[in-house]
Amino acid sequence: MFLKYSSVFLFLLVLSGCASVVPRADQFKVNISSMRMLESTLMEQRFQVSLRVMNRGREAVSIDGMSFDIELNGKDFASGVSNEKVTIPAFSEGIVSVNVTSTIFGVIRQLQGMQQNKPKAFHYQISGSIYPSNSLLSIPFKEEGEIDFNAATPPKKII
Repeated sequence: MFLKYSSVFLFLLVLSGCASVVPRADQFKVNISSMRMLESTLMEQRFQVSLRVMNRGREAVSIDGMSFDIELNGKDFASGVSNEKVTIPAFSEGIVSVNVTSTIFGVIRQLQGMQQNKPKAFHYQISGSIYPSNSLLSIPFKEEGEIDFNAATPPKKII
């Protein structure tokens, strides 16, 4: 009987120790750093997106990969996955380059929305999961922001 309870206690102790090693969801902040067109065909567009992943924790985190979706103005735009392994030191950040795909339907939805609403800014949302090396669990993330086209004024010409 003692052996049975001690096994359960030992299992719970190991489980709680593993749980403390797993990074928390609020430990990461993911932003789009840059985006450039790679290729375009009739049915899809490919972009290279650089994601800035911030580690807000006290320990370095090794990431095996990530998956995510990008929405523009509330409409699906592109999806991507990465198996790039990166280690992000404590209280630091790293860049992960990912190729993403957008279908012609995603572009059409964006163009229709622009014609109807004439937006002066794009609202974007990036959501997905980070897969740490030391965990069987993924860590979800969701960030959003706005790109204001009026704020991006060209530099004035100095004579």
